Amino acid sequence: MRKLLGTGVVAVLLATGGLVGAGAAVAAGDPTYYTEPVEDKVLMPGEGRAELSPSGSGGQNTGRPDGTFVYALSRKPLKDATWSGGGLPAGLKVERADGCAPKQGIAGVYLCDLKDVGFPTPEISATGSAANGTTAYYGFVYVPRGKSVDAGIKEAQTAATKAIGDRRSHATVTVRTKAHVAQNTMTLSTPTLPAGGTVKHTVKLHAVDKGKLNMSLSPAPGERRWDENELKVTVDGVTATGAAGAECDHSFGEIGWGGEIRCDVKAPGDYTITYGLRADAKSPAWRLRNTAVYEVYGFGTGNPEKAADFTVSSPVPVVPRYQLIGRTPSGDLFFYLGTGKGKQPLGYSDLVGGPSSWNQYSAITRLAPVTVQSTGPGAVARDKSGVLWFLPTSGDGGVFKAPKRVGAGWNAFNSLVGASDLTGDKKADLLARDTAGVLWLYPGTGSTTTPFGTRVRIGAGWGAYNSLVGGTDLTGDGRPDLVARDTAGRQWLYAGTGTASRPFAGRVQVGHGWQAYNSVVSPGDLSSDGRADLVARDASGTLWYYQGTGVASKPFAARARIGGGWQRYNLLF
Repeated sequence: MRKLLGTGVVAVLLATGGLVGAGAAVAAGDPTYYTEPVEDKVLMPGEGRAELSPSGSGGQNTGRPDGTFVYALSRKPLKDATWSGGGLPAGLKVERADGCAPKQGIAGVYLCDLKDVGFPTPEISATGSAANGTTAYYGFVYVPRGKSVDAGIKEAQTAATKAIGDRRSHATVTVRTKAHVAQNTMTLSTPTLPAGGTVKHTVKLHAVDKGKLNMSLSPAPGERRWDENELKVTVDGVTATGAAGAECDHSFGEIGWGGEIRCDVKAPGDYTITYGLRADAKSPAWRLRNTAVYEVYGFGTGNPEKAADFTVSSPVPVVPRYQLIGRTPSGDLFFYLGTGKGKQPLGYSDLVGGPSSWNQYSAITRLAPVTVQSTGPGAVARDKSGVLWFLPTSGDGGVFKAPKRVGAGWNAFNSLVGASDLTGDKKADLLARDTAGVLWLYPGTGSTTTPFGTRVRIGAGWGAYNSLVGGTDLTGDGRPDLVARDTAGRQWLYAGTGTASRPFAGRVQVGHGWQAYNSVVSPGDLSSDGRADLVARDASGTLWYYQGTGVASKPFAARARIGGGWQRYNLLF
């Protein structure tokens, strides 16, 4: 059995000394060493490039090859020993040829020495004005050290007159315009997949070029990424019918963790590719997207692409996850994605884009928890001049879109609190406390240009609290609540009523000693148990996790340590 290594793998293993026998050159007469045949390449004018090297090599003797790769490039098929077509046609050029040198006196021939690590090769590109159908022919020959390179050149120049062998092959580089490649079309059919059942999906491909059809299944827009073994959907076979010349396969395993579908279309024609999907009986109600790309170009952005969404029909809901956001003193914003695991509730972190410095804002609050896929009703930020800005969520993992101006005069308030839907109209509301201690409700409108309606007075005396945290349901009744900490460190729960005129019931004390914390945030359900949680940072910078219970009399379980170093942020929300 032959051992095959792709070119990138060979380079890495040689560089690290990880290849068995590395350092031992392949002997000139070693019959086991071989290269995979070079492949036809298609280029888009003005974009991309093609490497001419073989796709891999191997052999029973896995020593490092030693010798020369010979490439012969011609305007004509490689059958003319006089080499009258040597060189590239107009519109094609050698972009780079690291480790290679042109053969003096012979147009289009490149000699690439294998004494260094890797598969040296010329790279070809097409100019922006290259005509559709422009074609170059190239031959490849491996010449072991000590053998005649001149004989190898002749062999490469006439490679099309001989059968493709273990160390000799030939192929083409062809220019195809984007307009031409767009004639390759796909139609996708993606019916609903029942939990505990199977379904057949199809892709009808009209191919005017040979190429590679690759299909990947991912979360539909707005759906969060699943953990390994959480989706419970697998690929269940793939077949191709129609014109001759399509070979399909798929990798086994759960979709998104190895479940990909591929077809090598070796000839133009009309094809129907059918693949099966199987869902576990406990698979949640995911929304999925199949993105099919027909790769005519090996490199570039012009390949035809088509997407279609479908759902898993299941009574098991997809549990949402949320993120915590922190601002540094330098004005950078970082997000921390919830993991759905109570023992380690926060995971991946990265920088949030947006304004050049988030320090231009004296207050920022999200109107409701922000999901890990950056969905939700958004946030508001007040700049230092008192102007309030609305920050819509991006829906694409970027957290927020560009801010939209709401209005001026918001410096009249010393606390802004996102409250979620307090009025029962499914629109997120905002709480604002003025310097006299009066709390006001700004009902949400759902509009990005005028996000709030006329304010409603809730009541006075709210200056007794130095922390107000809202936006989540802590009592398990489906209505968002508010927790307030007084100057003595006592924590009070104001249960939501769902009524705009009286959004909160009477307060109930639910804790004491909360003066130990300089920041308290309710980011949403971090443990995926269906109950909202709380996080609190103490003076040493340690962040603590309070898992929600859903019980009004005791809304939080005993605290658990998340980790230290959170003093790096001057704002958490």
